[in-house]
Amino acid sequence: MSELADAVAATVAALGSAHVRTLADSYCDCGPYSGVLAAKARNAVPAPHQGEVEHLNKAWAAHPNLPGAALALALESVQAAQRIADVPTVEVVVTGPDSPAAPVRLTSEVVRQLIDQATERVTLVSYAAYRMKSVITALDEAVARGVDVNLILESAEKLDGGGGAHAYAKYRTYQWPTDRREPPEAKLHAKAVIIDGRDVLLTSANMTNAAYDKNIELGVLCRGGGVARQVQAHFDALISRSVLERVV
Repeated sequence: MSELADAVAATVAALGSAHVRTLADSYCDCGPYSGVLAAKARNAVPAPHQGEVEHLNKAWAAHPNLPGAALALALESVQAAQRIADVPTVEVVVTGPDSPAAPVRLTSEVVRQLIDQATERVTLVSYAAYRMKSVITALDEAVARGVDVNLILESAEKLDGGGGAHAYAKYRTYQWPTDRREPPEAKLHAKAVIIDGRDVLLTSANMTNAAYDKNIELGVLCRGGGVARQVQAHFDALISRSVLERVV
C-alpha cells in the first residue's frame, strides 16, 4: 500500500486544503474502485489539477476492493496530521491566470476565510489599503466577536489614496513615520495577514481589489509551527520600540 499512501500524501501537498476537502467529499460515499467513480472524483477538482487526482486513482485501481471512503479518510487524516504537527504547513496562494503547478485561490477569498477563523487577533500589514467591501465586512464581523483588529500601513495617506480612510479608520492603525526611516526614502512594503499568532499569509498583494482578485500575485499561507508567532512578534517589537506609531 506504500504507493497508495505516497499518492495520498502527494495529492494533499499538490492540491491545497480547499481542493482536498472537495476531493475527499467526492470519495466519501464511494464503494470499491470503478472507472466511473474515479472519473467523478477526478472531475471534482479544476481541470489543471486533475492530473494529480488521476495519479491517486491509478494507485487506487491497484487496490480495487478498497472503498473510496477509505481514500477520503486518508486524505482528511493527512490534513489533520499537518494541522496538529509542530511544523508549519505551507500552501501556495495564487491570484491571476491558472496553471497546473498551483491551484489558484483568490487572495481575497483566502483573506476572508482567515479573518472568519480569527478568535483573538487579526493583524493586516499592507503598503496600501483600498476600500474592499468583503474585507471590511469580515473585519466588522470579527470585531463583533471580540477580535482585536490592527492595521499596519506604509502611511495614513495610503488609506486616503484608495478611498479607504473612512472605512479603515475605525480600526487600530499604525504607520512608519517618515522621520524615523533610514534611509528616508525607505518604504513599508511588506504585506501579511496574521491570525491569532497561529496562521499567516505572506503575499505580494496589497489590500486592493486589483491585487486581491485580478493581478498576478503570489503568496504562501503558513499554518502552525510558530511562523505566524514570529511574524507577529516582529511587528509587536517595532510598535513597542516606537518604530511604528499609532495613527490617531
